[in-house]
Amino acid sequence: MSKIRILPDVVANRIAAGEVVERPASIVKECLENALDAQARQIDLAVERGGKASIRIRDDGEGMTQDDAILAFERHATSKIRTAEELMAIQTFGFRGEALAAIASVARITLTTKLHGATSGTEVCLEGGKLRHVREVAAPGGTEILVRDLFFNLPARRKFLKTEATEAFHITNLVTHYALAHPQCGFTLQHNGRQVLAVTATTDLRARAYQLFGANLLDSLAPVEFSQGGIVVGGFVSRPHVQRTSRDGQYLFVNRRFVRDKLIGRALSEAYRNILPPGVFPAAMLFVEVPPDMVDVNVHPQKTEVRFRAPQHVLESIVTAVQQALGRSPQFAPFPTTAATPPAHPPISPAATSPPTGTGKLSAPAVQAALQALAPPPSVTAPAAPGRNKRQPPPFFTATPDPGAGSASATPSAAALPTPEPPDEAATRLHSILGGRPRTRCAGTARQAHATRPASELHPPDGRRTDVRILGQIHDSYIVAADADGLLLIDQHVAHERILFEQRVRALLARDVLVQMLLTPLVVDLSPAQATVFDALEGELEAAGFRATRLAGRTVAVQGVPADLSAEDAKTLLTELLDALVSEQQTVSREHFLRELAASLACRAAIKVNMNLTPEKMTWLVDELFRCEQPTNCPHGRPVILRFDMSLIERGFRRT
Repeated sequence: MSKIRILPDVVANRIAAGEVVERPASIVKECLENALDAQARQIDLAVERGGKASIRIRDDGEGMTQDDAILAFERHATSKIRTAEELMAIQTFGFRGEALAAIASVARITLTTKLHGATSGTEVCLEGGKLRHVREVAAPGGTEILVRDLFFNLPARRKFLKTEATEAFHITNLVTHYALAHPQCGFTLQHNGRQVLAVTATTDLRARAYQLFGANLLDSLAPVEFSQGGIVVGGFVSRPHVQRTSRDGQYLFVNRRFVRDKLIGRALSEAYRNILPPGVFPAAMLFVEVPPDMVDVNVHPQKTEVRFRAPQHVLESIVTAVQQALGRSPQFAPFPTTAATPPAHPPISPAATSPPTGTGKLSAPAVQAALQALAPPPSVTAPAAPGRNKRQPPPFFTATPDPGAGSASATPSAAALPTPEPPDEAATRLHSILGGRPRTRCAGTARQAHATRPASELHPPDGRRTDVRILGQIHDSYIVAADADGLLLIDQHVAHERILFEQRVRALLARDVLVQMLLTPLVVDLSPAQATVFDALEGELEAAGFRATRLAGRTVAVQGVPADLSAEDAKTLLTELLDALVSEQQTVSREHFLRELAASLACRAAIKVNMNLTPEKMTWLVDELFRCEQPTNCPHGRPVILRFDMSLIERGFRRT
């Protein structure tokens, strides 16, 4: 008797359900995507017991005929593609034709649908993958799906579900993602009869983010606008002083598809290298638009993973886009008034401000608290309304209503923005390595009372900030200065470290490093991992001033070191640098190596705390700091400058 046999459809569907239906949020995701593909402009969701009891999703999309409604529950039945070639240019969210069949095999499902203009609708009921009945019913135009008793026929799978609060959180987080990406569509969400989320259709993502999270932290975001080689990157990222302990505040989309992509996450980390300290992450709402044939979304049944055909090009575009955004509008860290360091997740209270008329607010306390922890600052503008088979790059800057005033203030569109002149190759590489901003000589934002000051005074040609006045020094460690916006506290050690870091990078790029030869070579024994990194970067080490020769085994003889390092410091630096590169556990690029080396050299050579500086030295230090590409943070991510705003000072003296 043959051992190989074809599995029955019911068994095959349950196997597929193991990949497609991980938890109730997976069902919500598939149904939301189908509704958006059907051109829905209003989607209403209601869940009971975290989705374990029931999930009801209603949309006003195109609807289906009776034949299509029955066929939709067959495996690999789809209206999205026809040929294998179309897999190379998918422009819809759904395309596999597996979701409804997989959901129906592990739950009781009722689908009610009607074409707009039809005289009657269709109701299809299935239970455990078996068709129970099909009948005509009265229904409004669009589609409604009711899913009950998830995993009723797989009790072992049901035991793996989390608590109601946890499952409700995942559903709310998912709906929040799709509401952010599709502001042209209204969304409502109820849990156990209580309204959790309600937002109306709006014009752009900035307004949608305000509907969801309120008006807080708008000043802590930098707009992202970049286009090159068919790749468009838009959205908003947090400035360096906004730091989180996890990536939960990162909302990432590819062609407006919600994804969990390691490449984009790595690009964000790379863009903030030498700006944020290790172990913390920025908040981001990033929309990456690429031609459909440059991305493969057919990687996993859940469609949250994608594969780019030119990953390095995409990574470099995101890094450049974020670095340019940070450089266009640097902002100093606000002076902490309640704690030594600001919280990783600043509190967001939608109730603290009054949303525009017709918009909703988060209401369920438990889910609201979870969303607040995830919520990035509300400042992202939206993609245009998606077409079913045609999607244009989103206008990330559009006419946006001001949440505070309720009036519209136009922001330049992507087409209206001036196109910067292409920098030369060396400048581009330097900007990428420094992790900083284009050399625009502006730091901080002038108050309105100073808006009429001459441009030459605020942005002098040589980069020196003439509006900064040195007041003195605290404990021989911190420089006190003042500008138009208030007081500045400058850490002299990390300020000098940033200055030296950028100088070292320029010297290393130009291979203009003085070398001091040693009378007696230093002998260094490397570990196997260190030796591997040494072999890969031997040429770069030589260009950086290390004259080293590989002896027998893993022993290295160092015959020359950079001129401003002692022999012992050079030995320690070499081993520490190799250890740091080993811990990265990825291919070490030349730029990465240069950053690490320059940061280590700068830290050792910078002036220390508890060192008295003359007024002339303080003036020189501040002038050089504001000439840097990224004056707000040291190469290791610590803040260089803390601002004590005039508004904070006036509140302290009760003048406001």
